[in-house]
Amino acid sequence: MAKQNKKVTRARNTILSFVAVLVATLVGFTIYVSTGIGEGEISEGKDYRVLENPLPQRTAGAVDVIEFFSYACIHCKRFDPVIEAWAQNQGNQVDFRRLPVTFSPQWALLSQTYLTFEAAGILEENHTRMFRAIHDNGRQFLTLKAVADFIDGRGISTDEFIRVFNSPPVKRAVQDADRTQRAAQISATPQIVVGGQYVVNMDGGQRRALEVVEHLVATVRSASP
Repeated sequence: MAKQNKKVTRARNTILSFVAVLVATLVGFTIYVSTGIGEGEISEGKDYRVLENPLPQRTAGAVDVIEFFSYACIHCKRFDPVIEAWAQNQGNQVDFRRLPVTFSPQWALLSQTYLTFEAAGILEENHTRMFRAIHDNGRQFLTLKAVADFIDGRGISTDEFIRVFNSPPVKRAVQDADRTQRAAQISATPQIVVGGQYVVNMDGGQRRALEVVEHLVATVRSASP
């Protein structure tokens, strides 16, 4: 009986040790992905890819940094305050902007919503609020009316929001964003393009991605005449 108890104890300890190692491995992997620790030297293929046909630059004297995103993307929500804080510290050397993607009809609705926020001058009041509504509160926006009712009173009325949403300038902005997304071969979010040439690999985590962005910004600036 005592021998059997020892076997049971050894088996239990073995299982507990295995579980502990597994948990430690998962935690370590999570930390690795979120921080980018241990990535080493920045290199093409691992940290970024180069576009064969560079995107046109928007601002002379500054390096374009574009974040492709969607309000429907939880990773974009988590990355949003990080990339925003980074952009605010770049001064005039970087021209940062977001472009919404259109991977599905719902994402297309949210894409046009973001561009409407910009056109109507109500982005500050509603940008973070949209992320929170979807990911913190479980709201689903499947129609324009649902979005407009949610925005009503936040810098704009429901009717005015719908008018701007359907206006020719916003429709052109949607077409331009979609064209840029396709030209950059964006298939996931969030995704960052630097200087119209370099698409950053986001698999190494937020910190690593921004290290790569800064490296590429410096590369573009050093190559400028």
